[in-house]
Amino acid sequence: MSKMRSLYGSAGLFLVLAVIIVTAGLVEAKAADVERRVMAFYYPWYGTAGGPSGARRVLHWGRIDEEKKDIRASTHYPSIGAYDSHDEKVIDTHCKWARQAGIDTLIVSWWGHGDFTDRAMDEILAGCERNALKACIYYETVPRPQTARTAAEDIVKLLQKYGGHPAHLKVNGKPVVFIYGRAVGELGLTGWLEAVRIVNQKYEPGVVAIGDQFSFGAARVFDGVHTYNTAGSLRRMEPDEAKQWASGRYRSWVQLANGADKICAITVIPGYDDTKIREPGLAVERYGGRLYRVQWEQAIEADPHWILITSFNEWHEGSEIEPSLEYKDKYIELTAEYARRFKAKKRSVKQQASSGKFSADELAQLRGKLGKLRIGVLPKAGSMAFWWLLDMATTDTLTWEDLAAGRAKPQEYPILLYGADEQFRRSLHRNGDIDEAIAAYLAAGGCLVYMPSRPWPFHRDENGRVVNRSGQFGLTLQRGWETPPKDTKPRFVRQKDYLPHIPAEFAFPVSGDLRWRGFVRDDRHGDYTPLLRLVSGEDYLGDGIAYAELKNGGRICYVWFTLLNGPYAEAILYDVFDFLAGRVKQAGM
Repeated sequence: MSKMRSLYGSAGLFLVLAVIIVTAGLVEAKAADVERRVMAFYYPWYGTAGGPSGARRVLHWGRIDEEKKDIRASTHYPSIGAYDSHDEKVIDTHCKWARQAGIDTLIVSWWGHGDFTDRAMDEILAGCERNALKACIYYETVPRPQTARTAAEDIVKLLQKYGGHPAHLKVNGKPVVFIYGRAVGELGLTGWLEAVRIVNQKYEPGVVAIGDQFSFGAARVFDGVHTYNTAGSLRRMEPDEAKQWASGRYRSWVQLANGADKICAITVIPGYDDTKIREPGLAVERYGGRLYRVQWEQAIEADPHWILITSFNEWHEGSEIEPSLEYKDKYIELTAEYARRFKAKKRSVKQQASSGKFSADELAQLRGKLGKLRIGVLPKAGSMAFWWLLDMATTDTLTWEDLAAGRAKPQEYPILLYGADEQFRRSLHRNGDIDEAIAAYLAAGGCLVYMPSRPWPFHRDENGRVVNRSGQFGLTLQRGWETPPKDTKPRFVRQKDYLPHIPAEFAFPVSGDLRWRGFVRDDRHGDYTPLLRLVSGEDYLGDGIAYAELKNGGRICYVWFTLLNGPYAEAILYDVFDFLAGRVKQAGM
């Protein structure tokens, strides 16, 4: 188990406890025996002036023109017309359609205690019980003040109200709660690690929390992982392109969850169109059901525990499968076809992660090497590197105050990890004092490792202004592209015998965040060692992994951020830190 001293101020205690929980494997989420399920995101926020909710006004629909079959805030027109989500007959109709489609669980959008959606929950659970369905909460946002304790107390209250209902979905006797990406971002992964711990402590059955994020860290924090909306990835894709995207992405998501022994939920979407409510908005063509079909086929092939549908009735964004004037019951029938196929397929459980080819002995050897070092972690680390290191090395999470006070010295921290996004605090007590502290660390011979969670480290200051200080600290990045040009086939090429646990060559990813920022040598560098290069044909496009010694002192190492979300992530981390341990030893640190 790693040792971590956190210096996040008041957050320090919970991080220490959380790390102990994670590294000791005490967050209970064994997924091997979880049964297959087909689920759909369900929205209970619709109200009508004369409906049983008592709203006495139209909610979420906007203007309703029954004669012209048009609703201002709805992309399509429901076959039963605009309805009230508190109406028992509507809920029973929805449950009937869900059963017909092979859906066994509704993931119900929930916006807080006393909210319109909250007041619908009793009726929804009752309707699900009448129709042999299950339901669970989609937790959308953390109430203020947005802290781990606030979130935990909110969820405990929610579970006390609904978690014990016979129709509430449970895994191993624990009610399931899905956590939306907005809420995940409001606390960050370390915050949710503490929130889940508190919920499990205060609510006796415990909770099965499914986080809206596919990352190494999320798969350690939550009991399962999912994503709500894939429309941004599918935009402008025809079915064949969507098939290629889904094939690679779904497999990688399942592998990620399997590697952590957590529940994996894959999302499919029939299409998307929010252009009626947003400007300019986003539209993803349905292609007569073909887009939906290819996603289902690849989701079944990827072999997750659960398949989620976005959505049953999100009419604003045009992602609904609920029968409509435009599509009739086409998507109910399609869903039924694929749900049967999915549930008939026996799951092939593969718990090992696919990325690493190193043995237990090799892991022990690397832990031994890193155990002789102390690694400092700069604030707000969120990349996979941070979570991986917790189990591999002695790590101290530093604060900006630690840096400003000169506590980040190479003698104590031979390696300093930047695992955050693009924003950092540049000035604490006076303008640029953090810049000076990092430069001083490097000048004294320290090794700054760039393993960010977003493309450009040290790019924005605490106020969000672009300052781009990475070059000042030796990282000379060149802007490549937001997505690869269609006429290129870039590939990564391993250099010499470095990074022995990854293939000698492999293709640039086809999904995920593809913003390429390559590291290149310039006159600030003395020794420069490329470890993994990106090429297209004979063209050199920059380095995805490289090590450099700076002429004015210090050393740096860079790993392109998307590599840490890919199939070779753990192998890359192993090889890079093995390499760095050797270089730091040579330097006598």
